[in-house]
Amino acid sequence: MFRYIKSILFTLTILAVVVNMSYAQNGKVLTLEQCIEMGLKNNSQFKIAAYQVDRAGANVKGSYSSVLPRITSSFSSGRNTIGETTNLVNSQVFDEATVIDTDGNPITISVPAVDPTTGQFIIDRAERTSPTNSFWGHRFRLSYNQTLFDFGRSWNTIKQAKASFNSSSQDLTSARFTVYSTVKQRYFGFLKATKLEEEFRLAVGRSKDQLSRTQSMFEIGSVAQIDVYRQEVILGTDEINFIRQQNFVKIARANLNVVMGRDPETPIEIMDMSPDSRKLEINLEEAYEIAEKNNPGLKRFEYDRDAAEYGRKAAKGRYLPSIGVAITYSRDNEKLNRVYGDFNENFFVNIGAQVDFNIFNGLSDAAEVSRQSANYSIANENWVDQKRTLQLQVKQAHLNLRAFNEISDINERNLRAAEEEYRLAHERYRVGAGTQLEVTEGQVSLTRARVTLVRAKYDAMIAQAQLEAAMGIIEQDK
Repeated sequence: MFRYIKSILFTLTILAVVVNMSYAQNGKVLTLEQCIEMGLKNNSQFKIAAYQVDRAGANVKGSYSSVLPRITSSFSSGRNTIGETTNLVNSQVFDEATVIDTDGNPITISVPAVDPTTGQFIIDRAERTSPTNSFWGHRFRLSYNQTLFDFGRSWNTIKQAKASFNSSSQDLTSARFTVYSTVKQRYFGFLKATKLEEEFRLAVGRSKDQLSRTQSMFEIGSVAQIDVYRQEVILGTDEINFIRQQNFVKIARANLNVVMGRDPETPIEIMDMSPDSRKLEINLEEAYEIAEKNNPGLKRFEYDRDAAEYGRKAAKGRYLPSIGVAITYSRDNEKLNRVYGDFNENFFVNIGAQVDFNIFNGLSDAAEVSRQSANYSIANENWVDQKRTLQLQVKQAHLNLRAFNEISDINERNLRAAEEEYRLAHERYRVGAGTQLEVTEGQVSLTRARVTLVRAKYDAMIAQAQLEAAMGIIEQDK
C-alpha cells in the first residue's frame, strides 16, 4: 500500500512540473542576449557603479576650484536704527575772558581753561545723550581671488580626481562584465539544471518500467521476491534524485532572476542552447597576458594606485607656500543711488597679492602625508593582490574548461558503452540468463553516464564564460 501511495504522490509531482512548464511556455521565451540586456538594465550593482562614475565626474569638476578664480559678490540694504544713547565723553573746559574789540568796547569770550600748575588745557568728562536716530544703509561688494602658484599641489589634486574618475569608469566596465558573465553562467546553470531534471525524470521512468516488468515476472514465478525489492530501492533512489533536482531547478531559476534584477519568484522560460562544441585554442600564458591587458578590475586598481600617488604628492605640497592675488571693489552709502549709480565716485578698490605659508598647524600636514602614504601602500598592495587573484581565476577557468572538454569526449564513449550494457543486461534478464544485479548495475551506469555528460558539457560552457570574463573579452561574443 505504501508503495502505491508513494507512486501516486510522485505522479502528482510530475503533473505539477508539467503544468508549471506549460505556464512558463505561455509567456515569452527569453534568449541569452535578452537576459543579458535585462541584467544590464535592471541589475542594482551595475546601476550603483554608474552612479559612482557620475559622482567621480562631479569630483573632477570640483577639483578645478583650486586653480580657477573665485568671484563673489554681495548686496545688502537695510534700515538701521540707533536708540537714545548716553555716553561718557571728554569735553573741553572753558573760562570767560574780557577783551577789547577794534572799536575799544569790552566783550566777553570763552577761552580754554588752562591748569596753572601744568600749563595744560583742562579736560572734563561729562555725559552726553544722543537721541534716537534712524538711517538707511546700502552696500555692494565684488571680490576676485585666485591662486597663482602653489608648487603643484592643486594640479596634483586635479590629477588625483581624474585618476579616481578613471578608476570608477573601469569599475563600471567591470560591473558590466560581471553582469554579462554572471547572467551567462546562471543561464547555462539553469539550462544544466533543467537538463539534469529531465535525465532524472527519464531515470525514474526507466525504473518504473523495470519495476513493472520485474513484478510481472515475479507473479509468474520466473524471478524471486528479492528482485522486486531491489528494483523498488532503485526506483526510490531515482525519485529522491529527481525531487532534489527539482529544487536545484527552482534555485537556478531564482539565481538567474536575481542577477537580471527581478524578483526570484518571477516565472521564466529560456531558450535552449546546445553545449558549445568549441575546443580550447589558447594556452595558459597567452590567457594571462590577455587578462592583464584587458581585465577592467585590474585596471581599476591601477588607477586607484595612481590616485593615491597624486594624493601623496598633493599632501607633501602643503609644506610649501601658495601665492595668490585678490581684487576687491566695494561701495557703501546711506543713499541708494550713491551705491548703484555714479560708479566713478564713492567707491573703494583694493588690489593686492598674498603669500600663505603654513609654519606649524599642530602636525596636521605631517599626519596628512602619513595618511596619503599609507593609502598609496594600500592601493599598491591591492593591485598586487588583484593581479595574483586574476591569475588564479584565469588558471582555474582554463583548467576547468580543458578538463570539462576532455571529460565530455570521454563520457560520450562511456554513454555508448553504458547504453549497450543496459540493453544487454535487460535482454539477458528478460530471457532468464541474467540477474537483477546486472540490470541494476547497468541502469545505474546509464543514469550516471547521461548525468555526467550533461554536467560536463554545460560546466564547460560556464568555464568558458568565466575564462572570457577574467580575460576581459566577453563582449566579443555579442
